[in-house]
Amino acid sequence: MKKLLYLCLPIISFVLLTGCIKEEYDDCERCTLTFSYLGDGTSDIFPEKITDVSLYVFDANGILVQTKHIEQNDLKAFQGTKLNLSRGVYHVVGVGNSFSKTEINTPSSSKEMSERYFNHPNASKGGKVEGNDSLYLGRQTIDVPNDWYEADVPFRSSHLKVSYTVEVEGANWMDKTRAVESHFTLKVNNLTPMTNFENEVFGNPMTYEPLLPLDTSDYIHKGYFNIMRHPKQSDVEFVLIENETGDVLHTLRLEDFLNEFPQIDVTKQEVLIPIVVKLGYLGDICTDVTVTIPEWMIKDVTPGFGNN
Repeated sequence: MKKLLYLCLPIISFVLLTGCIKEEYDDCERCTLTFSYLGDGTSDIFPEKITDVSLYVFDANGILVQTKHIEQNDLKAFQGTKLNLSRGVYHVVGVGNSFSKTEINTPSSSKEMSERYFNHPNASKGGKVEGNDSLYLGRQTIDVPNDWYEADVPFRSSHLKVSYTVEVEGANWMDKTRAVESHFTLKVNNLTPMTNFENEVFGNPMTYEPLLPLDTSDYIHKGYFNIMRHPKQSDVEFVLIENETGDVLHTLRLEDFLNEFPQIDVTKQEVLIPIVVKLGYLGDICTDVTVTIPEWMIKDVTPGFGNN
Protein backbone atom coordinates (compact mmCIF):
# COMPACT_ATOMS: atom_id res chain seq x y z
CA MET A 1 0.00 0.00 0.00
CA LYS A 2 2.82 2.42 0.84
CA LYS A 3 4.54 1.71 -2.48
CA LEU A 4 1.32 2.45 -4.32
CA LEU A 5 0.99 5.74 -2.44
CA TYR A 6 4.55 6.75 -3.30
CA LEU A 7 3.93 6.04 -6.99
CA CYS A 8 0.77 8.10 -7.03
CA LEU A 9 2.27 11.19 -5.41
CA PRO A 10 4.35 12.32 -8.47
CA ILE A 11 1.31 11.91 -10.72
CA ILE A 12 -0.90 13.90 -8.35
CA SER A 13 1.76 16.61 -8.05
CA PHE A 14 2.07 16.89 -11.85
CA VAL A 15 -1.68 17.30 -12.26
CA LEU A 16 -1.84 19.92 -9.51
CA LEU A 17 1.04 21.94 -10.94
CA THR A 18 0.03 21.84 -14.60
CA GLY A 19 -3.72 21.25 -14.50
CA CYS A 20 -3.12 18.61 -17.16
CA ILE A 21 -3.96 14.97 -17.49
CA LYS A 22 -2.98 12.85 -20.45
CA GLU A 23 -6.54 12.47 -21.74
CA GLU A 24 -7.21 16.22 -21.61
CA TYR A 25 -4.22 17.84 -23.35
CA ASP A 26 -6.46 20.61 -24.72
CA ASP A 27 -6.40 22.21 -21.26
CA CYS A 28 -2.58 22.34 -21.16
CA GLU A 29 0.06 24.83 -22.21
CA ARG A 30 1.74 21.94 -23.98
CA CYS A 31 3.37 24.05 -26.70
CA THR A 32 6.74 25.48 -25.64
CA LEU A 33 8.36 28.14 -27.82
CA THR A 34 11.90 29.41 -27.40
CA PHE A 35 13.24 32.62 -28.96
CA SER A 36 16.62 33.11 -30.60
CA TYR A 37 18.53 35.77 -32.50
CA LEU A 38 21.94 35.10 -34.04
CA GLY A 39 22.54 38.50 -35.61
CA ASP A 40 25.39 38.07 -38.08
CA GLY A 41 27.11 35.28 -36.16
CA THR A 42 26.48 31.80 -34.81
CA SER A 43 25.90 32.60 -31.11
CA ASP A 44 22.54 33.59 -29.67
CA ILE A 45 22.50 37.31 -28.78
CA PHE A 46 18.76 37.56 -28.13
CA PRO A 47 19.16 38.81 -24.51
CA GLU A 48 21.51 41.58 -25.65
CA LYS A 49 19.17 42.95 -28.30
CA ILE A 50 15.55 42.13 -27.43
CA THR A 51 13.87 42.99 -24.15
CA ASP A 52 10.19 42.24 -24.81
CA VAL A 53 8.09 40.37 -27.36
CA SER A 54 4.55 40.93 -28.60
CA LEU A 55 3.47 37.49 -29.83
CA TYR A 56 0.77 36.76 -32.41
CA VAL A 57 -0.50 33.28 -33.27
CA PHE A 58 -2.42 32.66 -36.50
CA ASP A 59 -4.08 29.47 -37.66
CA ALA A 60 -3.25 27.64 -40.90
CA ASN A 61 -5.41 30.11 -42.83
CA GLY A 62 -3.63 33.13 -41.38
CA ILE A 63 -6.43 34.14 -39.01
CA LEU A 64 -5.46 35.48 -35.60
CA VAL A 65 -6.30 33.08 -32.77
CA GLN A 66 -4.13 34.27 -29.88
CA THR A 67 -1.93 37.15 -28.69
CA LYS A 68 0.49 37.40 -25.81
CA HIS A 69 2.97 39.97 -24.51
CA ILE A 70 6.14 38.68 -22.84
CA GLU A 71 7.86 41.24 -20.61
CA GLN A 72 11.59 41.62 -19.99
CA ASN A 73 11.56 39.93 -16.57
CA ASP A 74 9.72 36.92 -17.99
CA LEU A 75 12.23 36.65 -20.83
CA LYS A 76 15.09 36.74 -18.34
CA ALA A 77 13.51 33.82 -16.47
CA PHE A 78 12.76 31.87 -19.66
CA GLN A 79 13.69 32.98 -23.18
CA GLY A 80 10.41 31.97 -24.72
CA THR A 81 6.87 31.18 -23.65
CA LYS A 82 4.26 28.42 -23.33
CA LEU A 83 0.99 28.36 -25.25
CA ASN A 84 -2.25 26.43 -24.99
CA LEU A 85 -2.86 25.32 -28.58
CA SER A 86 -4.98 22.49 -29.91
CA ARG A 87 -3.70 20.19 -32.59
CA GLY A 88 -3.01 21.92 -35.91
CA VAL A 89 -0.73 24.15 -37.97
CA TYR A 90 -0.03 27.69 -36.79
CA HIS A 91 1.99 30.68 -37.92
CA VAL A 92 3.75 32.41 -35.02
CA VAL A 93 4.97 36.01 -35.32
CA GLY A 94 6.78 37.94 -32.60
CA VAL A 95 7.61 41.66 -32.65
CA GLY A 96 10.55 42.52 -30.42
CA ASN A 97 11.12 45.90 -28.75
CA SER A 98 7.78 47.50 -29.56
CA PHE A 99 8.21 50.45 -27.20
CA SER A 100 6.86 54.02 -27.32
CA LYS A 101 7.92 54.48 -30.97
CA THR A 102 5.93 51.49 -32.22
CA GLU A 103 2.32 50.53 -32.70
CA ILE A 104 1.18 47.17 -34.10
CA ASN A 105 -2.06 47.38 -36.01
CA THR A 106 -4.27 46.55 -38.97
CA PRO A 107 -5.99 48.93 -41.38
CA SER A 108 -9.37 47.55 -40.25
CA SER A 109 -10.78 45.01 -37.79
CA SER A 110 -9.33 42.20 -39.90
CA LYS A 111 -7.66 39.31 -38.07
CA GLU A 112 -5.66 38.20 -41.10
CA MET A 113 -1.88 37.92 -40.78
CA SER A 114 -1.39 39.58 -44.16
CA GLU A 115 -3.09 42.74 -42.84
CA ARG A 116 -0.83 43.18 -39.82
CA TYR A 117 2.00 45.71 -39.72
CA PHE A 118 3.92 47.97 -37.35
CA ASN A 119 5.11 51.57 -37.54
CA HIS A 120 5.71 54.69 -35.47
CA PRO A 121 2.39 55.87 -33.93
CA ASN A 122 2.66 59.19 -35.79
CA ALA A 123 3.44 57.61 -39.15
CA SER A 124 -0.24 57.14 -39.96
CA LYS A 125 -1.44 60.29 -38.19
CA GLY A 126 0.75 62.88 -39.85
CA GLY A 127 2.66 63.77 -36.69
CA LYS A 128 6.39 64.22 -36.22
CA VAL A 129 8.53 61.09 -36.36
CA GLU A 130 12.09 61.23 -35.01
CA GLY A 131 12.90 57.55 -35.54
CA ASN A 132 11.86 53.97 -34.87
CA ASP A 133 12.46 51.55 -32.02
CA SER A 134 15.19 48.93 -32.41
CA LEU A 135 12.73 46.43 -33.84
CA TYR A 136 13.08 42.71 -34.50
CA LEU A 137 10.67 40.21 -36.05
CA GLY A 138 10.42 36.50 -35.27
CA ARG A 139 8.56 34.02 -37.49
CA GLN A 140 7.91 30.31 -37.36
CA THR A 141 5.35 27.84 -38.68
CA ILE A 142 4.57 25.09 -36.19
CA ASP A 143 2.61 21.83 -36.45
CA VAL A 144 1.27 21.01 -33.02
CA PRO A 145 0.47 17.31 -32.44
CA ASN A 146 -1.81 15.84 -29.78
CA ASP A 147 0.91 15.78 -27.14
CA TRP A 148 3.83 17.98 -26.04
CA TYR A 149 5.57 20.13 -28.62
CA GLU A 150 8.64 22.40 -28.67
CA ALA A 151 9.93 24.78 -31.36
CA ASP A 152 12.25 27.75 -31.73
CA VAL A 153 11.20 31.11 -33.17
CA PRO A 154 14.21 32.78 -34.86
CA PHE A 155 14.23 36.58 -34.95
CA ARG A 156 15.65 38.92 -37.57
CA SER A 157 16.34 42.64 -37.52
CA SER A 158 13.62 45.03 -38.68
CA HIS A 159 15.61 48.25 -38.41
CA LEU A 160 18.77 50.03 -39.51
CA LYS A 161 20.79 52.10 -37.06
CA VAL A 162 21.89 55.54 -38.22
CA SER A 163 24.32 58.00 -36.68
CA TYR A 164 24.54 61.46 -38.24
CA THR A 165 27.13 63.89 -36.90
CA VAL A 166 28.01 67.42 -37.94
CA GLU A 167 31.48 68.81 -37.29
CA VAL A 168 32.05 72.52 -37.89
CA GLU A 169 35.31 74.32 -38.65
CA GLY A 170 35.65 78.08 -38.80
CA ALA A 171 32.56 78.91 -36.71
CA ASN A 172 32.63 79.36 -32.96
CA TRP A 173 29.32 78.05 -31.63
CA MET A 174 30.40 78.76 -28.06
CA ASP A 175 30.61 82.49 -28.78
CA LYS A 176 27.38 82.56 -30.78
CA THR A 177 25.17 81.19 -28.02
CA ARG A 178 25.51 78.66 -25.25
CA ALA A 179 21.74 78.23 -24.92
CA VAL A 180 21.01 76.85 -28.40
CA GLU A 181 20.45 73.09 -28.24
CA SER A 182 21.04 72.65 -31.95
CA HIS A 183 22.19 74.88 -34.78
CA PHE A 184 20.96 72.46 -37.45
CA THR A 185 17.84 70.56 -38.44
CA LEU A 186 18.06 67.16 -40.08
CA LYS A 187 15.28 65.84 -42.30
CA VAL A 188 15.32 62.33 -43.76
CA ASN A 189 13.05 62.21 -46.79
CA ASN A 190 11.39 59.35 -48.67
CA LEU A 191 11.46 56.89 -45.79
CA THR A 192 9.10 53.93 -46.00
CA PRO A 193 7.52 53.95 -42.53
CA MET A 194 5.81 50.56 -42.16
CA THR A 195 6.91 46.92 -41.88
CA ASN A 196 4.56 43.96 -42.37
CA PHE A 197 4.69 40.55 -40.73
CA GLU A 198 6.86 39.32 -43.61
CA ASN A 199 9.49 41.83 -42.48
CA GLU A 200 8.99 43.90 -45.64
CA VAL A 201 8.85 47.70 -45.65
CA PHE A 202 5.91 49.41 -47.33
CA GLY A 203 3.69 52.47 -47.17
CA ASN A 204 3.68 56.00 -48.51
CA PRO A 205 7.11 57.69 -48.24
CA MET A 206 7.40 60.23 -45.46
CA THR A 207 9.94 62.49 -43.77
CA TYR A 208 11.55 61.80 -40.39
CA GLU A 209 12.98 64.63 -38.29
CA PRO A 210 15.60 63.09 -35.98
CA LEU A 211 17.04 65.13 -33.14
CA LEU A 212 20.45 66.63 -33.86
CA PRO A 213 21.54 68.10 -30.51
CA LEU A 214 24.79 69.92 -29.86
CA ASP A 215 27.20 68.09 -27.58
CA THR A 216 28.86 70.92 -25.66
CA SER A 217 31.73 68.69 -24.58
CA ASP A 218 33.17 68.75 -28.10
CA TYR A 219 30.73 71.05 -29.93
CA ILE A 220 29.70 68.40 -32.41
CA HIS A 221 26.06 67.85 -33.35
CA LYS A 222 25.20 64.18 -32.89
CA GLY A 223 22.05 62.36 -33.96
CA TYR A 224 21.30 58.68 -33.31
CA PHE A 225 18.11 57.06 -34.59
CA ASN A 226 16.63 54.01 -36.30
CA ILE A 227 14.79 53.61 -39.59
CA MET A 228 13.05 50.59 -41.10
CA ARG A 229 15.14 48.14 -43.12
CA HIS A 230 15.38 49.89 -46.48
CA PRO A 231 17.32 48.22 -49.29
CA LYS A 232 20.47 49.78 -50.66
CA GLN A 233 18.60 50.97 -53.74
CA SER A 234 16.16 53.52 -52.38
CA ASP A 235 15.19 57.19 -52.66
CA VAL A 236 16.07 57.97 -49.04
CA GLU A 237 17.92 61.28 -48.68
CA PHE A 238 19.32 63.30 -45.78
CA VAL A 239 18.82 67.07 -45.83
CA LEU A 240 20.81 69.30 -43.47
CA ILE A 241 19.35 72.75 -42.75
CA GLU A 242 20.92 75.68 -40.89
CA ASN A 243 18.38 76.89 -38.33
CA GLU A 244 19.46 80.53 -38.25
CA THR A 245 19.11 81.12 -42.00
CA GLY A 246 16.86 78.25 -43.09
CA ASP A 247 19.40 77.44 -45.81
CA VAL A 248 19.82 73.87 -47.03
CA LEU A 249 23.51 73.18 -46.48
CA HIS A 250 23.70 69.67 -47.88
CA THR A 251 21.61 66.89 -49.40
CA LEU A 252 22.83 63.30 -49.40
CA ARG A 253 21.21 60.31 -51.10
CA LEU A 254 21.60 57.17 -48.98
CA GLU A 255 22.27 55.02 -52.04
CA ASP A 256 25.14 57.29 -53.14
CA PHE A 257 26.62 57.18 -49.64
CA LEU A 258 26.46 53.37 -49.52
CA ASN A 259 28.06 53.12 -52.96
CA GLU A 260 30.91 55.37 -51.86
CA PHE A 261 31.50 53.41 -48.66
CA PRO A 262 30.94 49.72 -49.51
CA GLN A 263 32.11 48.61 -46.05
CA ILE A 264 28.61 49.51 -44.86
CA ASP A 265 26.52 46.44 -45.73
CA VAL A 266 22.81 47.01 -45.15
CA THR A 267 22.06 43.33 -45.83
CA LYS A 268 23.59 42.43 -42.47
CA GLN A 269 21.36 42.01 -39.42
CA GLU A 270 23.29 44.41 -37.20
CA VAL A 271 24.43 47.38 -39.22
CA LEU A 272 25.20 51.01 -38.44
CA ILE A 273 25.07 53.71 -41.10
CA PRO A 274 27.50 56.33 -39.71
CA ILE A 275 27.36 59.61 -41.64
CA VAL A 276 29.90 62.29 -40.75
CA VAL A 277 29.32 65.75 -42.27
CA LYS A 278 32.15 68.28 -41.96
CA LEU A 279 31.25 71.91 -42.62
CA GLY A 280 33.78 74.63 -43.39
CA TYR A 281 32.66 78.17 -42.53
CA LEU A 282 34.09 81.52 -43.62
CA GLY A 283 32.52 83.97 -41.21
CA ASP A 284 28.85 83.01 -41.03
CA ILE A 285 28.81 81.44 -44.48
CA CYS A 286 29.24 77.72 -45.10
CA THR A 287 31.75 77.40 -47.94
CA ASP A 288 32.67 73.70 -47.87
CA VAL A 289 30.90 70.40 -47.13
CA THR A 290 32.66 67.03 -46.83
CA VAL A 291 30.90 63.71 -46.15
CA THR A 292 32.83 60.78 -44.76
CA ILE A 293 32.63 57.94 -42.23
CA PRO A 294 34.17 57.75 -38.73
CA GLU A 295 37.86 57.00 -38.30
CA TRP A 296 37.08 53.77 -36.45
CA MET A 297 35.27 52.44 -39.54
CA ILE A 298 38.07 53.50 -41.85
CA LYS A 299 40.44 51.59 -39.61
CA ASP A 300 38.00 48.63 -39.64
CA VAL A 301 37.24 48.83 -35.92
CA THR A 302 33.66 48.37 -34.76
CA PRO A 303 32.50 49.98 -31.48
CA GLY A 304 29.38 49.11 -29.52
CA PHE A 305 26.05 50.72 -30.40
CA GLY A 306 23.03 50.78 -28.14
CA ASN A 307 19.67 49.13 -28.80
CA ASN A 308 17.44 52.15 -28.54
